[in-house]
Amino acid sequence: MKHAKINSHFYDECKKVREAVGGIKNIELINRCSTRIRIKVIDITKLNLNKLVGSKIFVKTLLKDDFVQLIVYENIEQVFLNLLKALKISYDEIPNDFEIRINKSESFFKAFTDGIAIIVKPLIPLLITMAIVATLSNVFNGINFGFNTQGDEELKIAAGTLASTGKVAATIGLMFRTLSDSLVLAFSIMIPWSIFKLMKGSQAIGISIGVVLCFHGLLTTNSIMDGSHGGLFNWDETVSFIKTGYPWKISFEGQILPIVGVSFLAVYIERLANKLDIPVFKEMVAIPMITISTFFIALLLIAPIGLLLTYGMNVGIVWATTNHIAKYIFNPILGLALPWLVITGLIQVLVVINLQQFTNFGGTTMMPLFTQLNIAVATSILAVSLINRNNKELKRTAVPSYSLAYVSGSTEPALFGVGLKFIYPVIAASIGATVGIIITTFAGVICTNGNASLLIFLSITTDKEVLNNFNVNTIVGGPYLWMAIAIVATFITTFFATVTLSKLKVFKEISNKVLERDFSVN
Repeated sequence: MKHAKINSHFYDECKKVREAVGGIKNIELINRCSTRIRIKVIDITKLNLNKLVGSKIFVKTLLKDDFVQLIVYENIEQVFLNLLKALKISYDEIPNDFEIRINKSESFFKAFTDGIAIIVKPLIPLLITMAIVATLSNVFNGINFGFNTQGDEELKIAAGTLASTGKVAATIGLMFRTLSDSLVLAFSIMIPWSIFKLMKGSQAIGISIGVVLCFHGLLTTNSIMDGSHGGLFNWDETVSFIKTGYPWKISFEGQILPIVGVSFLAVYIERLANKLDIPVFKEMVAIPMITISTFFIALLLIAPIGLLLTYGMNVGIVWATTNHIAKYIFNPILGLALPWLVITGLIQVLVVINLQQFTNFGGTTMMPLFTQLNIAVATSILAVSLINRNNKELKRTAVPSYSLAYVSGSTEPALFGVGLKFIYPVIAASIGATVGIIITTFAGVICTNGNASLLIFLSITTDKEVLNNFNVNTIVGGPYLWMAIAIVATFITTFFATVTLSKLKVFKEISNKVLERDFSVN
């Protein structure tokens, strides 16, 4: 969603909304879909909806239970952003564009996952670029098209790939690989910037801390833990002060959670420095000490712990998702939980793990799982729209949301706009995603970073080095065939599960209530 300038027409109308619902202190949550903004109020006696009579941007205003529903058929994103401005809610400080909770305390884990989402939000354009570049790099370097060509181990060019067809193709492939690696580095560097921006700190200091903590002279997690610099806790002098000494030369590249912790530390050091309002001393000593002290604290105290934490997390998840026994326990359980993790925000933890896997291993076991999740969610909403095909209001919301999920892998509009209201589509998505995940798990499908949607076929890798990192061998038929089979299985299972669950009495009652409350214009 783009930031909106204050549109005088939209903004004036949205200020009327603030007055009509009794002010922001009377709001519990705000959610939206493609046609409506729903505001759940705490005390309906404070409402004065007459203030919205004659509005030109809100086609109709409805009160359903304790929800004030504003029907908007055009420019809903711009209207929504102007509403947030009118309510004095910072867009940068909300984790989810589709459901915003106000005046309600959160648990520690909810606050933690929301915090990750808020930090990542300004980096979404970079993440999209990373995914596209990684996909293009994989098209040149990771997909065996069956060309009758020779590989080049020195340049890491596999036989049969597009990069192996000639010098020009090899150069383009190498350029895409370089660009992909650079963007991964840029993501780690930009995290401190995002945190300084969020915390109203000096963004220049934030970006400088990101650069110094990921400087190329430091050693990445993999280069330290692969044994080339000595054994665990017995690293040589390239890592330590002296041989078998204390490690300090550890890069934060790919250590996402540790660099988040360091960045918050740096913000508070800056706040302390700003309190020292002593001329000259502040400029010459206090401000430079923010970067200097953060650098030393990070490398001497946080980096070694972060190294073990990051590497342990990566190894643990890889083991759980690829071990010949554990994968048939962990992956299906995760499949059942995935839609609910999106709804609760806990999916952000898996997104971080996915990025760390890609950074350290060149591939990820998470992307096949995410793909089945997104296909299942899209299919469940497609089924709901067909079940209720005579409800035009529902179709206005459902069609764009499931289309977006199929093509881009974005499921929040589908889940928050439709699925969570009816409940049974989310249950069906859990079942369908699990079936598809069992198939990709059995087949040994590994992907690079990319788009977890129908475009996933461009991100599937057959690169032997990447597969060796995960100790995975794809079974007969190849990963592309098995991914296609998994997607078809996910679609069929989810569709029929949705239809079947919709016939149960309990869900029929819920559906009737939801259709009347959220998708009726009367």
